[in-house]
Amino acid sequence: MGFAFPLLSDADAGVIRRYDVLHRAAGTKNTDIARPAEFYIDANGMVQWVNLTQNIAVRARPEQALNAIDAVKGGRRD
Repeated sequence: MGFAFPLLSDADAGVIRRYDVLHRAAGTKNTDIARPAEFYIDANGMVQWVNLTQNIAVRARPEQALNAIDAVKGGRRD
């Protein structure tokens, strides 16, 4: 496929637990899944913005995420 970025496989849900987004028994057949979440992690690896929901159909709108990033960066998009 030629992706230019790394992909994460989280078969044991370790990352889901580390980011505290585990949604117990919310998947098919009561399996554990990740809660819908968007994160802005800066170049230093610090979480600067988080959007979490309980509803699998709800996500941040692109403009919400961009506005949050702009606010953290003081309006810069670099």
